[in-house]
Amino acid sequence: MWFLLHTLLCVAFIVAAVAALLEVLYLKIRVDSKTRRNQTMAELEIPSIVRFYYCAIIQTFHMSPGVFYPSLPSDKLTPVDQDSPEGKQGVTGKFYPPRSEKVFTPQCYMRFRELEIYKNVIGFSGDPAKIPPIWMCSYFNKAIIALGSSEFSRARILGMVHLRQQVTVYQDLSPLLHGHFTVTFLNEEYKMTTRGLENTVRACVWGRNDILMWECVVTGLSVLPRRKMGKRTPPKKVDINIYKQEEIKAPANIGMVFARATQDYQPQHINKWTAKLVGFSTPIAHGLWSMAVSIDKIMDNEKKSFKDKYPLHVDVHFKRPMVFPGSAYLQYDKPTEPSHVTNFRLVETKSLAPILIGLMHTGESLQDFVQRL
Repeated sequence: MWFLLHTLLCVAFIVAAVAALLEVLYLKIRVDSKTRRNQTMAELEIPSIVRFYYCAIIQTFHMSPGVFYPSLPSDKLTPVDQDSPEGKQGVTGKFYPPRSEKVFTPQCYMRFRELEIYKNVIGFSGDPAKIPPIWMCSYFNKAIIALGSSEFSRARILGMVHLRQQVTVYQDLSPLLHGHFTVTFLNEEYKMTTRGLENTVRACVWGRNDILMWECVVTGLSVLPRRKMGKRTPPKKVDINIYKQEEIKAPANIGMVFARATQDYQPQHINKWTAKLVGFSTPIAHGLWSMAVSIDKIMDNEKKSFKDKYPLHVDVHFKRPMVFPGSAYLQYDKPTEPSHVTNFRLVETKSLAPILIGLMHTGESLQDFVQRL
């Protein structure tokens, strides 16, 4: 009996010691976005796969008593009137006051090796001296870990559903190849919807003299378990008069190659074995890959409309995953003057169900254009 108690005590001590060690490592890795700034490129620019998964898994357990349920302090969640415009779109509550969570990373440099891999994996056919417009998204994976694993975060790193991505390229990005730049990553808003916790973040790239060169707004969703799923309000349907159609192929190795380029190792995007670990029967292509391939194809085909035209605006809604290996059709209408407005979509080859739908154009933003009218 005493031997059994002694053994259990030793086991408990070892488990407690391991848990304490993991916690110490986690706290050391975590970047408190309000008080700390890590100014080394190695820390904030190149996340290793081990660090990525470690932070993601430990953060999942940190967030709530239920492993896959984000903690939501009710005293900071303000209900939304269901008859209001937001309420009719499925928003049930918003957090007040909004938090100013931000990761600020100066002295960043171009990752040339990863950039070349990225160009190859998306089939980039533009000027070799140019930077693809979606490439800069890869600079924010470390910031996602930093904010997602901080005590202020309500969203999860793993299991985030990509809903929408808006990108604006204000000017030619090639100067970033020849010097340092600054990236910022800001959590703008959390809100509860009938589908789960919706998170909006804003990422920016600043060149020399603090000139804003690139900006991105991302909306993601942490799905709540054990709750009846509501339907996401779809964006306004846009009829596309198909001007051109191209087949987009996703080979079997696309997942790992894209992960090496972007340092984003989410398991559902790697291969069939890692996808099964998180409940996917087959791997799915990363949304940023399908978005980047679509944009590159259109820009290559329509050089007259988009070559060296700034600012460039892209707005994409993700509808369903694209499995790989597999293929899809890219369809888009003819660019309309004067802003070269182009509606496009990526659809499944058999059912023609949309994988993503998007809009791209040059010049002023459509919101500014409407307000000016």
